[in-house]
Amino acid sequence: MGVDETDRALLNRLRENGRMSYVNLAGEVGVSERTVHTRMRKLEEGTIQRYTIIERGIGLSARVRIKLGPGTEVGTLAGEIATWGGVLTCYEVGGGLDCDLLLVVAVDDTQSLRELLDRIWLTAPEASVVETHTTLVIEQY
Repeated sequence: MGVDETDRALLNRLRENGRMSYVNLAGEVGVSERTVHTRMRKLEEGTIQRYTIIERGIGLSARVRIKLGPGTEVGTLAGEIATWGGVLTCYEVGGGLDCDLLLVVAVDDTQSLRELLDRIWLTAPEASVVETHTTLVIEQY
């Protein structure tokens, strides 16, 4: 399914306020409520994978970059990691990040983050994970 300007506008508004009603979405995007309903149904079938809650001021948010060894089955490992508690999103990435997977995580505290990192190393088949780099989120704007 292709995502056009209207879909992008809807997604941008939902990123700002995930609880926005279809009536308000329609008004802000400049389309009918019926259009919003139809578009949202299609987006939820393909583009929107899940809705999540990000707790501000509670716990820690971090980005974890994972570099994998040659021959590692990226999809299988990423699919498993994506189901773990605390992992909001697991991206397979390419380009200048010098990593293969990028995780967006939200955990209660540094101990929970440590446990998640340990789990990455312990779960992956031997020599699959070459290195990890963790960046703590200080503030989200």
